[in-house]
Amino acid sequence: MIDQTFIHCTGIGPKTEKRLKSLGLLSWSDCLKTPDSLPFGGQRRDQFLEQLEASRVALEKDDIGYLVKQLPSKEHWRILADYFDQATFFDIETTGLSSYDSIITVIVAYQKGQLHTFLFQENLDDFLEMVENSSLLVAFNGNSFDIPFVENAFNIPDIGCPFIDLRWICYHLGYRGGLKSIEKELYIKRPQEIASIDGFEAISLFLDWQKGDQQAKEKLVRYCKADVLSTYLVAQQIISDLEINLQFIDQAKLFSTII
Repeated sequence: MIDQTFIHCTGIGPKTEKRLKSLGLLSWSDCLKTPDSLPFGGQRRDQFLEQLEASRVALEKDDIGYLVKQLPSKEHWRILADYFDQATFFDIETTGLSSYDSIITVIVAYQKGQLHTFLFQENLDDFLEMVENSSLLVAFNGNSFDIPFVENAFNIPDIGCPFIDLRWICYHLGYRGGLKSIEKELYIKRPQEIASIDGFEAISLFLDWQKGDQQAKEKLVRYCKADVLSTYLVAQQIISDLEINLQFIDQAKLFSTII
């Protein structure tokens, strides 16, 4: 999938990419093997082939970070499709929208079929160890919220792992709005007891937890888990809709793990 786009190369837009494919140049290797078939020459051709070779080497080495940086966000679905099983999906809950005067209360990550929970004043720092052992991070609206919030909260200059924002993959594939609205569009249903919780109630649950209410703590954790599993299910659905073969996990089975 990844090697079937040329949009990331200098001077290549949708029209030129379409022209290349009409000539039977469907992948990076097709162009590299038959450079004389390219519909342009000179310095432009040399630069194009140089960038394709660098991309080919990165893909061969599974250098996901390079690929994420080079491919535009509307093509990130290709990376997610090829590395789906290696991706770590995560979500955070906070006491506000600003990372400068708010704190992280819960982080939940879904990695290789397992949920991992990181809690305020318990084991929150352990999330960074999971990041170090991850090949690719995925979150919904992570570029604007989750990633900078984590970086500021832990006082680190960079998350240190390749990251894809599922929101923009959805956007470019025609799914607009927040995670919950896309869930409904894709017929994904959260467990009823946490379906109505939103970010404001999540803050109230945290405050009650800090007063000793263990049920509020458990409910907040389940809500964050639901966000992560929903992110995973949305990603699974939109990638599968592109007729890419994935090992499909039933949503009812997945959500049953947090009830």
